[in-house]
Amino acid sequence: MTVAVHLDSQTFLGHNQETYQELRLALQLNLRRQLLIAVCDNGALQAQLAEQLEAHFSPYPETVPLADTVRSRLSPVVTLRLDAQHPDLVREVLVWLKRQRLLQASNPIIPVFQIVGVDQLTRQSPTLQNRFLASLIRVDALLTQLDCRLLVWVPRPWLTKIRQSVPTFWRSRSGLFEFAGDPISPAPAPDRAPDHASMAPGPAAVSAPPEPADHADPADSVDPVDRPDLWTVLRQDLATLEPDTSGESTAATSSTAEPDPAGTELQGVTSTSPLAAVPPNQTASTVPVTFAATDHEAFSAMVMPPLGTVPQEVLEELHQAEAEAAKAIQPPDPADARTGADATVLPSLPSELVDSEDINRLWQYIHTLIRQQAGPLTIARAYLALGQISRNVVDHTPASPALLDFTVAAYERASAGLLVGETDWCDTLNDLASLYWLRSQQKTGAAAVAWLHRSIDTYQTALDNCQHSAPADTLGRLYSNLATVYGLLANDDDPLPWLEKSRHAYNQALDCDPVVRSPQDHGNLQNGLGTVHWELAKYQSPQHHLTSAIKAYEAALAQQSPQADPQTYAMIQNNLGIACWSLAQHERPAWLLERAIAAYTAALSYRTMATTPTGCAATHNNLGTAWFDLAEHVPNRLQALQHAARAYETALKAADKALQSANPQPLGFDLWATFHSVGVVHAYMAQALPDSELPQRQSHLQVSLQNCLLAYEGWRDSPEQLDTLVTALVYTVHLHFEIIGIAGQQAALSQVPGELLPQVLRRL
Repeated sequence: MTVAVHLDSQTFLGHNQETYQELRLALQLNLRRQLLIAVCDNGALQAQLAEQLEAHFSPYPETVPLADTVRSRLSPVVTLRLDAQHPDLVREVLVWLKRQRLLQASNPIIPVFQIVGVDQLTRQSPTLQNRFLASLIRVDALLTQLDCRLLVWVPRPWLTKIRQSVPTFWRSRSGLFEFAGDPISPAPAPDRAPDHASMAPGPAAVSAPPEPADHADPADSVDPVDRPDLWTVLRQDLATLEPDTSGESTAATSSTAEPDPAGTELQGVTSTSPLAAVPPNQTASTVPVTFAATDHEAFSAMVMPPLGTVPQEVLEELHQAEAEAAKAIQPPDPADARTGADATVLPSLPSELVDSEDINRLWQYIHTLIRQQAGPLTIARAYLALGQISRNVVDHTPASPALLDFTVAAYERASAGLLVGETDWCDTLNDLASLYWLRSQQKTGAAAVAWLHRSIDTYQTALDNCQHSAPADTLGRLYSNLATVYGLLANDDDPLPWLEKSRHAYNQALDCDPVVRSPQDHGNLQNGLGTVHWELAKYQSPQHHLTSAIKAYEAALAQQSPQADPQTYAMIQNNLGIACWSLAQHERPAWLLERAIAAYTAALSYRTMATTPTGCAATHNNLGTAWFDLAEHVPNRLQALQHAARAYETALKAADKALQSANPQPLGFDLWATFHSVGVVHAYMAQALPDSELPQRQSHLQVSLQNCLLAYEGWRDSPEQLDTLVTALVYTVHLHFEIIGIAGQQAALSQVPGELLPQVLRRL
């Protein structure tokens, strides 16, 4: 015999009311691939809650005045009861879809499936119970392949068993909702066979097997009329949250449901600027920032009560209350944005969000939750949805400081209320730290460094609390982003310790992200690790670190498909070429330079002047340098110089096209240095040609002088570069004398700018 909880208890009702509100809100978010778990030991209460959810999400009649954009995003709820003899959750869903002929349909309407009947498995054999647990392993594949959503109702002992026996299912959950109530089983389904007693799946049975009639508990003989109507009492408390639509709701069927619009799930926003478009003698930064994977239409499907179902006087009272609440809500002090949990509401909406219908609806909803003193978890989830929508605007537009500050504040408030260590808390901190990184890009000097340190602290906090609870891909994303920010700090501080931390973080990320899970992500991590080793080679053990960089880049290329992502493949090939060129300055020059040339050539198959003129210019510039250096180590020096000249000249043409485009991107290399290189190469070619080819030698000398003078246009205010340029001019003028004679030398000197002439004559 169990002791009944008094349902008129305000504590009991308040808890269930808030839990039901959160569950309904989670379904209204219309997120993709949701797996929600509802815990309820009271079978009668569970049945009525499930029935009410199905009624609430039934398609609204056409007479209800809803906007088309709202109506198209409504997803019905379909209740599926597990077959006690074949308790396969995935099979139940697929059978229903097959009967509705939705598996082969284009753009099918996939409802929310709520699964009931798990409590009935308590009295089934261990074999059937294990069959049900085994079916949960395939739920993740079902969610991924169908983009569907599941709500599974379980009693508490089954929850414990699932958590222990099917950890993959447990980690995939999007939300857990626990209702209060003593174990009371509902009447068995009429179309099921009689239950059989067996051991419960958890530490304690959900309910004991029925005793013989002569030992029946007296409480079981009470007339049903005298039993408390659980749903009536609970619904009276919920009446303040939703209108009574019982007279208008219809059963959810595929023929009346409206389609869910095709949405794009954000798989991670990555901004990367590795060694691409950088000559070998310059530094590049790899800056990948990966956000958590979230649905970009969070809260966009929230449905307000239909106007036709609420009396006008009630609406007027609600509007008046909203207006008074809006006046009472004042923007917090800017310091509150730094503390997060100390502020109740956010600053004013930035201009980029003022016209967003989703933002305004959610903004009002958050104010309502605060005014109603809703639970901290409910408010935190609302702030998280607001931050995600705002962050999507940041991803697709140049973000103003006001927009970033607003988004940061929303995430800070969300992180303060979410459960520490849970996956959504880890993902929230990951996004927040990435936003701090973005904010640092809008600052300079010490202010930028301070934002980067906040980003590092936030990533580290997430890692410290999620090591044993977060999925491996979440940990890998955190380590990868942390490695990136460490690398950025190396540009503003003593570089060596930050680069070592970055290297360690990349290795940690690679341990969390094996190649079998995501080859492309694994390749990106290897590329980042290679860049860090290339940077470390400037400060210590160059041969060791450059060799490690080459291995990392080769490992990255092994996971990249040029057909799937040609530009990423080309970027890594370019990086490999730079690493080989750099190592050639220390050992095996001819062999390593030939490897560098092969890598650059492979990159240029996809970095063309038509598709990516900026990348094309950078890689051709690198290719010219490799050929120029190789000319000193091969018998046919003239041929290598000719290759170098063609590569440099193509780099200049591509650079000119890139700079003339509508949205020119930084070249990533010194254009004037390329003019200087062209001048030196043509001077060497004039010297290498035989005396019999005097016209060609004269032509090369003239091209050499012209390019040196073009380099002077860009270097005239840079003393260090001017000294290099004067050296090249002296060499070219001297060759004019050797090849053409005194007349040639005088002609060359007449073209030298007057301010440079004293230096050239002094060195001659």
